Amino acid sequence: MRTRLALTALPGFESDLLTLPTAELQKMALGLLVEVRNGTVQGVRLDSRVATGDLSDCFKMYFDTDGTHKPRYRLVYRYQPDEVNAVSIEAVGVGERADLAVYRSISARLGRGADRR
Repeated sequence: MRTRLALTALPGFESDLLTLPTAELQKMALGLLVEVRNGTVQGVRLDSRVATGDLSDCFKMYFDTDGTHKPRYRLVYRYQPDEVNAVSIEAVGVGERADLAVYRSISARLGRGADRR
């Protein structure tokens, strides 16, 4: 029997969640985290980029309530060591895709500011 992974969040995630424009989007983001925790979905691994910094230990998932366009929102999470379960899911950030907004915010939150060469 597989142990259920713990679900935690970095400081700032809750305020990210509350800035999503609708309660439906907030529920979608939380629902995706539950699906990740349950092992039913997995996001796409991020990498290190000049514009966003090193986010290579994080994964992204796309979501939106409007299914007619490219999803406008991103959920970012990562797997973290945990004393009880060996690994937990940590919600890192959630926000708009436009202008890499969510990735820039997360990079700053993690202290991995984008390389300004």
